Amino acid sequence: MRRTMDKSKYGITWQKRNRLMDLDFANDIAIVAEEENVRQEMTTKLEEQSAQVGLNISRKKTKAMGITQRSSPQPIAVAQGNIEYVERFTYLGSVIFSDGDVKADINTRLAKAAAVFRRLDNVWRSSTLSLKIKVDLYTSFMVSTAMYASETWKS
Repeated sequence: MRRTMDKSKYGITWQKRNRLMDLDFANDIAIVAEEENVRQEMTTKLEEQSAQVGLNISRKKTKAMGITQRSSPQPIAVAQGNIEYVERFTYLGSVIFSDGDVKADINTRLAKAAAVFRRLDNVWRSSTLSLKIKVDLYTSFMVSTAMYASETWKS
């Protein structure tokens, strides 16, 4: 990624003089850019650098999302064709919308926490477990499940 993202115009301004160009997790990469033509340039450069080490960008697995006022953003092309633009994307269990709305993500998180709660019904009904243990389990499982990635929600 360092060889790919070597231009000062790539990414977005981050902490005054720094630039945020990509977010990486395991084998996933999110490219960040302010300008549409720069997104294409970054994608092309990533594709070229990846090919040098035997990797390629899968058009079927790759999605693009733009936070823009334009109704039809400029397509991003890879060797296999254009990347599909989406309005909604699930990443690491969080639902991300192009307009930044977090209602669906909050509802998804609450539904997941409720499902965990229901699966532990026998624990909640148990007379052998103390209230303290039940509260600790509730805090550990339900609260953490419901609040996962909440730091990214807009206020």
